[in-house]
Amino acid sequence: MIDSCRYNASPSLTHYVIVRSDLPFGFLAAQVVHAAGESSPGKLPEGTNAVVLQVPDEAALLALEQRLRRAGVAHVPIREPDAPWNGALTALGIVPVVDRAALKPMLSSLRLFGPQTKFGRSAGCVYCGQAGGTCFECEARVQGRRHVMK
Repeated sequence: MIDSCRYNASPSLTHYVIVRSDLPFGFLAAQVVHAAGESSPGKLPEGTNAVVLQVPDEAALLALEQRLRRAGVAHVPIREPDAPWNGALTALGIVPVVDRAALKPMLSSLRLFGPQTKFGRSAGCVYCGQAGGTCFECEARVQGRRHVMK
């Protein structure tokens, strides 16, 4: 019985996506979907771990992409062709891996995605991602308020 359980066990995969935290929240969500979908080989096994990490800007994402390329790590760069981004690098999807340790030197310094404070609460607007608290500019059209941060 133990042998059959061990025989059926398979190592779990980890699927990494790295995004820029300087992009508007809704746009950023779409880039996560693009990066995950385009870097996936297809039907992933149950138990695959998904990890979304963040870098502060395009320069940091370009530097990471170069390090991944030099290390031979299979990945897919996501570029947004439409204005106002005009071909800017917005995200990276790393093809799912079994050996997370091989990526540790390149990814361990990155933060999990999300503007978090030390108390685990959002440090930015849930609608547009602007730092400083809840932004009512996104709701201004509906509620008639001016831009205010809580």
